[in-house]
Amino acid sequence: MTTEPLLSVLAEWPGRWRHPGLADALSGGGTGTLDEAAAHVLAGLADPLTTTESIERLLEQGHFELVDEFLAECAADGPALQDTDPVDAARIRDALAAARLAARAEAERDLALLGERAIRAGLGSASLPGFLDEVNLRTSRAAALLDREREKRIVPAERSLRTRLERRLAELPDDRVDRKAVEDCLSAGEFPAALLLLESSHTEQENGGPAAVPRPPLWDPALGSRLEEILPHYSEEAAARTDHRLRRFTDVGETGGEAARALNDLVTRPEPTTAGAFARALGHLLGEDVRFPVTARDGGFCTAFVGLNDARLPRTTLHRDTGAVLWIADEDTPPPDDLLRPLVWFRTTGPQREPTGRPDGVAVLTATDLLRLLARPAPGTPAGPATRRVNLLRLLVPQLGVEGISDPDKGITLGRGVPPREGLAWLLDLLAVSAEAVVMDTLHYETGAHPVILPRLLGDLLSRLPSPRTLTLTALAAVRNRRTRDDLRAVLTAPLRLNEGAVLGMAYALHQHVPFRAADLAADMTFFDVPAEFAAETVRLLDVEAALAQLASHGLLSADGDTWATLPSGLGRLLAEDAEELVGSSLRALLERVEQADAHARIALTDQAMTVIGHRNDNRVASILDDLSRLEGSLPPEARDVLDRLRDRASQFRGEHYQDAVAGFLRPAEPGDLVQTVQEVTTAVQHEYGVQIDVWPSAPELLRVHAVKAYVKIAVENLLMNAAQALGTVEDHAEGRIVVRLQSADRGPDGGEPAPWCTVDVEDSGPGLTEDERAALRVGRTFSRNGSGGSGLALARELVRECRGTIEILEGSPLGGAHLRVWLPRV
Repeated sequence: MTTEPLLSVLAEWPGRWRHPGLADALSGGGTGTLDEAAAHVLAGLADPLTTTESIERLLEQGHFELVDEFLAECAADGPALQDTDPVDAARIRDALAAARLAARAEAERDLALLGERAIRAGLGSASLPGFLDEVNLRTSRAAALLDREREKRIVPAERSLRTRLERRLAELPDDRVDRKAVEDCLSAGEFPAALLLLESSHTEQENGGPAAVPRPPLWDPALGSRLEEILPHYSEEAAARTDHRLRRFTDVGETGGEAARALNDLVTRPEPTTAGAFARALGHLLGEDVRFPVTARDGGFCTAFVGLNDARLPRTTLHRDTGAVLWIADEDTPPPDDLLRPLVWFRTTGPQREPTGRPDGVAVLTATDLLRLLARPAPGTPAGPATRRVNLLRLLVPQLGVEGISDPDKGITLGRGVPPREGLAWLLDLLAVSAEAVVMDTLHYETGAHPVILPRLLGDLLSRLPSPRTLTLTALAAVRNRRTRDDLRAVLTAPLRLNEGAVLGMAYALHQHVPFRAADLAADMTFFDVPAEFAAETVRLLDVEAALAQLASHGLLSADGDTWATLPSGLGRLLAEDAEELVGSSLRALLERVEQADAHARIALTDQAMTVIGHRNDNRVASILDDLSRLEGSLPPEARDVLDRLRDRASQFRGEHYQDAVAGFLRPAEPGDLVQTVQEVTTAVQHEYGVQIDVWPSAPELLRVHAVKAYVKIAVENLLMNAAQALGTVEDHAEGRIVVRLQSADRGPDGGEPAPWCTVDVEDSGPGLTEDERAALRVGRTFSRNGSGGSGLALARELVRECRGTIEILEGSPLGGAHLRVWLPRV
């Protein structure tokens, strides 16, 4: 606390809230001087604020604790504060909540960007502490923590990595053409992209990129805007009279003259013959001599547009072997919906203007656009079909966008005739997007030029770009986040089969950056807790060799003879982030299949065995019943009851009883009435053994358990039969009793956390168990004594355990015999 009496008074003064600097200096018992306090008060007098305005300024500065303190004083000393000036406390609370959320979002965004820097510096995604929980949501506090982490860990790591990469760059030949690209990546902190360039065997060729292909000239208005004005300039008679400034457009050579004449014929006489001649002339312009059929329909003509492919350009769906679909019609006749997209719509009428009324997947080519392609290029620049192909695609592709020229299954293939990085430069050029060189190199690293991931990421990037469409590192940073990575990873892994997912996960979890063989992955399953009894079958289902081949075809692994390697690009890092979860989920699903197959096989074998055993036992039971019938006449009347029980027991060995028992075992667990289940069992045992069994349900509510009913019945039946056999060992067994009590309990057998349970107590008046016998049964050992023993108890214990319950062996029963208690979870 301050020792100045006046400062102590100011610290309690309600009016301090009109002076933000003073409130901040004195908050929380802060120390200061009278001169500093005076300076804050004078500053407040020079810039007078109401209390509400002062609090809003503290909010803008991120002093959330001070605002909390102010609101607490409002609640405690409202009248005193209200005397200074009216305070809108509710609005301040709302503003405080909004400011906290905004500060949190900003801190999380800054942390994510810092995490990306940590990854690029080689520190890994898990290197930053989760310190946002420490942040009291005061902006300066979050910024200070971020600055500390950046200066303490990331900047030194970046400096060290930059030095190592610069040393490697210095070892390369001075004439290395991508030296400047590596230096740009190092300056921007894009170290993985720089490393990819250093290790690449391909380098961009000088003058081999889009800059080497000149663009067509802008349209000269002197030629006119309507076709009836424009086309006469291209006749041989008019060529000599044309202004020399316009001859760049009108002196188009032999193939250009053919296209101009074909266009004139098409406009004059629109029919299949002239449309076919025009399409063939377009092919000649692009170096093709192919005639395709022409179909007249719906007011236009449908044919093919060939020659759009080029070895330098990325493979897109405009480059189909049969060419793109060409629709020839006026501007009021759009292409029918059933034509294959993407297609080119050549408009035979209409003035020169931006394409309007263009359906999705359709690129519009106007007559004036086509005539611009025929114009002579500037002296000293290349001309011919290759230049026209590039410029034609420069007109068409921006209208379609990256989604319109990318097959979702095959994507965009780069690097067919040029290095992938140069293919990416061509792709961006065709999309009418400019990009800084370092962004292009970074984008190449992040996607690995993967044909599916590249268009996905590009589509996301381009959807955010303002005009002019320029890719910067800032734009790229906007999509470097967890959501984007998760989406891209799902695109790659969702189509994979289970064995491919397991193999891919093991490759990236255990062999990243290290070549491996197929046998290595088969041995890797030991790291993922595959049970020994299923290991061989799981290896067979994995089919590692086939899975590796498929993954390589998907561009997710690289192959070199009989060895394989993970991808060195950002795509490899993306797959490695989730590798353990991918292999775990895939192996679990495969194991479930193995277990299901094993269970189905066992069920099939059980059905066969039950059929054989049932048929055999039916014959035996029939023979026994015949023998008993023959005895019936020779037995005294008092033995008839015994004979009836023998008949009942013998009937229970029929095949149908075995099949019903197996079916009961195979049924799933389901809710059931425990009292009813136990009464069914006691009735059967009582009839079979001729003993008295009393069932006392003492719970006030319905006792329901979720279990396999057959398990519960057999477990309780075994305990009752043991009790009945124990009664048979005493002399006066006719007076013996068995009591079954059913109750509910709020705690389990171990007295743990409160939970609903059901108990089934089985007591008898037999000889009981000695302490040694109880000890033996508690640890699972069995014994035999006059026909009774622990084997039935062992089976009952296993069945009850399957129902998530247990069996307790208690000290003894008030009836004089044994006392066992079954615990089952209550629904």
